[in-house]
Amino acid sequence: MIQIRELHSLEEQFHARMIFDSVWPAANETQITSNLLQAMVHSGSYLVGVFDGAKVVGASFAFPSIEPEIHLHSHMTAFIDTHRDLGLGTAVKMHQWAWAKERRYNSITWTFDPLVRRNARLNILKLGADIISYQANFYGNMADDLNTGDESDRLMVRWDTRSVKPAPRAEMVEPPFDTELIALPFDITEIRRSDPELSQRLRYEVRESFTHALSSGKKVIGFSAHNEYVLE
Repeated sequence: MIQIRELHSLEEQFHARMIFDSVWPAANETQITSNLLQAMVHSGSYLVGVFDGAKVVGASFAFPSIEPEIHLHSHMTAFIDTHRDLGLGTAVKMHQWAWAKERRYNSITWTFDPLVRRNARLNILKLGADIISYQANFYGNMADDLNTGDESDRLMVRWDTRSVKPAPRAEMVEPPFDTELIALPFDITEIRRSDPELSQRLRYEVRESFTHALSSGKKVIGFSAHNEYVLE
């Protein structure tokens, strides 16, 4: 049985750190040190473990922020290989939404790689969150095995927590004729492994398209059945 529980003690937090380090491995580094995580949890940050029985199979970490409004910033969510693509990401986000709403945060923000199709679908369609900006190379060079050699472009997401409940969006089978479409590859992770030059070229193409569209006042209104951001 899957359960999502807050992690308060150092022993519980250790399991979350191991999840993060296993998903984003880096030589002689940890994604977050135990003392920093303990201080942030003690000060009111959000840290949960996803349990399959007694086993921790995922974790999520978020912290309070005040710019440009009082909100929760969700920094890391990860699952072990056997528990990906099972809908657990949606379950964790819904738990996070309820947690933030109960504590009267106005919204939750987070970032995701604009080239990752499944994350775009989750955030825009299932959760109904809004894309608020495009951040080129947001984290700089990332040393973990998953991101090394690539630029860390990110879309910034805002998810309102003041409504009664989240409002998912329907997939657009036929986007309106006057919208702009930004297409994504089906699996950028595989392209990054097999053809780094193509991966980089796709990165720059999507960056240029988004930067131009957002600067001209367009915004993301949905995601299409053909793996495209829909903007107007």
